[in-house]
Amino acid sequence: MSASDHPHYRVVILGAGMSGLCMAIELRKHGMGDFTVLEKAEGVGGTWRENTYPGVACDVPSHLYSFSFELNPDWSHAFSGGEEIRAYCERCVDRYGLEPHLQFDAEVQALAFDGDRWQLQLTDGRQLCADLVVSGLGGLHRPNHAAIEGRDSFAGHLFHTAEWDHQHDLAGSRVAIIGTGASAAQVLPSIAPVAGKVTVFQRSAAWVFPRMARDISPQRRARYRRFPALMRLHRWLLWLLMDVLGTLSLRRGSALQARLERRAKDFLEQEVQDPETRRKLTPDYAAGCKRRCISDDYLASFNRPNVELVTDMITRIEAGGIRDASGTLHEVDTIIEATGFKPFDIHEYVDIRGRDGVRLQEQWRHRVESYRTVMAPGFPNFFMLLGPNSATGHTSALIMIESQARFVIHCLRLLARRNARHVEPTADATRRFNFRIQRDMQKMVFSGGCNAWYTDEQDHNYTLWPYSALRFCAEFLRLKPEELKIGR
Repeated sequence: MSASDHPHYRVVILGAGMSGLCMAIELRKHGMGDFTVLEKAEGVGGTWRENTYPGVACDVPSHLYSFSFELNPDWSHAFSGGEEIRAYCERCVDRYGLEPHLQFDAEVQALAFDGDRWQLQLTDGRQLCADLVVSGLGGLHRPNHAAIEGRDSFAGHLFHTAEWDHQHDLAGSRVAIIGTGASAAQVLPSIAPVAGKVTVFQRSAAWVFPRMARDISPQRRARYRRFPALMRLHRWLLWLLMDVLGTLSLRRGSALQARLERRAKDFLEQEVQDPETRRKLTPDYAAGCKRRCISDDYLASFNRPNVELVTDMITRIEAGGIRDASGTLHEVDTIIEATGFKPFDIHEYVDIRGRDGVRLQEQWRHRVESYRTVMAPGFPNFFMLLGPNSATGHTSALIMIESQARFVIHCLRLLARRNARHVEPTADATRRFNFRIQRDMQKMVFSGGCNAWYTDEQDHNYTLWPYSALRFCAEFLRLKPEELKIGR
């Protein structure tokens, strides 16, 4: 078959998670129906379909972790669980008539720009082409497995939190959790009451803040259904509170950051009884340099007699368990990797080739950079939702996703007005954008040399946005044609 024989779409969206669904809805809202959504799995939801571990929930308030155009009065909890968010995604599909546009079991293997349009190769051999490609694969997609010697020799059961084995019974089991980040903070309180023993291996302590979780009463839900304006006002108040206080708390040396650290230490003192365990759980870096954890019951779990905290480095995994740097063998039956995800690695698992066959993997080999978090020079009509430097350390990622999706719509309209086919950023505009981002990043605690997954080996932060979400939205209000190459 020639390329002209392949199914052709104006827009192809990769992934049916929150990003992909948002992009699809924006296209429908603006009367653009010539698009398809390619999803590797058999259902929508993305992160919230993949992550089903015990206790999985969002650490952003429910009424902020929802689309601004599709508020949900029926959230049952202030911080929604994964299953409830996945159900919300399915309702969005029904509400906006996206089902005809969805293709499941459609994993993309390679993209190539042929000088005119994008050619897409799926893992099952199918091919199709598109004028524009929008990646909704996100910045945290593939599990980051621990690189520990001997993992293949383990005689027990080993799995990642994002690949939870629900057939494996943890009742009475000796369990090891590798990692003390956000997923571990949710898993530990959920499994400690049933496991025989849980050994938590900590590389560095996390800053933990109280979640203040609570159910949303039926009366309040009914009130939001009857008076949607109240729900929208609540959302705006949440946004402003988290955006203003969150941004200020992440500024290096700010009074608010110091106050939050005192609050976290007071919470640690209040929750953990043993002084030595408290000492081990006390971070030695600025709050926010690594992702902060929000949990009401994680710290208290270390008071349980069947929970042990180990801070000696893991040297290897053996058939019977995990051996640490002190030489101690911790005998376990199950190892759970709570080790997060590889950030912004789309270029590693999808072969993306832009103009003149240049690979995104090669362009990003030394440094991951983008134009306004959503495009890359040399890759015409290719957009990334939640691309480099669009993650947030203090508020809802959906705010960023909506702004980026509207940016794609602006670009489509620009192409129509100019009767043009291609748009891409200039290399100079991309350099200037990244210079500003990295310069101002130094004012934040993100670039603190704490070996966070936010940064590369040179402490270059290619993950987070160093400003407020409000500024993010403002910067996406209009295009800057002078920074773009627009071709016919």
